[in-house]
Amino acid sequence: MSRNLAVRGKSARSADLVRRAAHAALLSFEKTPVAADLLVERFSSVDFDARDRAFLRELVYGVLRWRGRLDFVFGHFLNKPNVAPPVREALRLGTYQLLFMDRVPAHSAVDGAVSLLGRRNLGWAKGLVNAVLRKVGEHEVSPPESSEDYLTLWESHPRWLVRRWMRGLGEEEALRRCRANNEEAPVVFRVNTLASDARSLMAELESESVATRPGCVDPDCLVFLPDESTPGARFSDTAAWREGKFIVMDESSSLVSRFAGAAPGERVLDVCAAPGGKTACLVWAAGEKGRVVAGERSLRRLALLGRNCARIRADVRLLKMDAMKPPFHEAFDLVLVDAPCSGLGVFRRHPDARWRLEEEDLKAQARRQTAILRGAARAVRRGGRLVYSVCTNEPEETGEVAASFRELGFVPIRDGGALPEGAKRYLEPDGSLRITPGDGLDGFFAMSWRKEGGNC
Repeated sequence: MSRNLAVRGKSARSADLVRRAAHAALLSFEKTPVAADLLVERFSSVDFDARDRAFLRELVYGVLRWRGRLDFVFGHFLNKPNVAPPVREALRLGTYQLLFMDRVPAHSAVDGAVSLLGRRNLGWAKGLVNAVLRKVGEHEVSPPESSEDYLTLWESHPRWLVRRWMRGLGEEEALRRCRANNEEAPVVFRVNTLASDARSLMAELESESVATRPGCVDPDCLVFLPDESTPGARFSDTAAWREGKFIVMDESSSLVSRFAGAAPGERVLDVCAAPGGKTACLVWAAGEKGRVVAGERSLRRLALLGRNCARIRADVRLLKMDAMKPPFHEAFDLVLVDAPCSGLGVFRRHPDARWRLEEEDLKAQARRQTAILRGAARAVRRGGRLVYSVCTNEPEETGEVAASFRELGFVPIRDGGALPEGAKRYLEPDGSLRITPGDGLDGFFAMSWRKEGGNC
């Protein structure tokens, strides 16, 4: 069940304006699929207050996450399965509120969905949407019986991916993976260890009505507890946030940074750095005597990286750079390749991605990842380390890319970097770090090599 947002007390007009924005965002996604956060940003009105924006985010993310189940449920009450896109998105929005948002009154969910069609010359569909949603609210629909249909429709994943996981992981693990993807991802804080520590940060945030708990495995992470915080309290309003004492970063990403093992005083290159979470961790690990260079090919992403580094006062040299052709030769003690990937390990944070990907995309991603890895290897000095990471667990992008990397002089490292004791269970015999979705963590893979021929 989704975390419910309070919409009681909001004016009907305000709620309907948010529903209209969500409807427009979802229609836009059908035409040109983009990341859900970009949709929320694009379709959020300047007149929306904090609750309006939260409601919009819940609707957009929720419909994208549960689209398979929503279609399956309301489809039971449609005589014709194919309806116009505006009608389909209205049905999805109404069904999502009825099934997953207990604090939205049923009549508001139904009436709000019906009203979405008034301005689109679809008056004929109002009766249809009204009738179907009332049946959704009155009748319970049982999930499909076959395993493949259950995961595809009820757990809301694309069929190609369900078949792939059932074939490669087995039915039980495929179910676990799908359910982990449908959990709402927590907001996790990674402490700036040059400015604070987890215990001190927890107390400081608590003094400003922001509740947290320790992370699952990383001692420098805290999990934000919105339901235990004072209503209306926002972590971005705290002094600790303004002073750069923490960043928002999942524990898996933090563990990858630890796995990279930057040491005090080292020269470090992060070739695919935006938005900058791992860059920050590398800066903190390298310390005041270290030097971190962060590259991005896109000026937009480079600007984002710059803003994030500036907020936490991270001393980073920013560079517009093609990761496949870094302008350095044997210059760095550590080079991190946090490569662009399918993102299949972070579906819970990006529910839109499951509908934007096709299976053939994985091979294309692997070709690009291999090219970036080989290009970045040229920047590693003799005796230095190269680290490859991706937020996915698919073989093409993980083990197969690592196995294909056979650059002269590079040998796998099997020491696990600076992982905390509780995270060493994610290390494989070949030295790789493999975290699968579940246990409160995102899915990630990482592998490291040392370039022989220098002092270790």
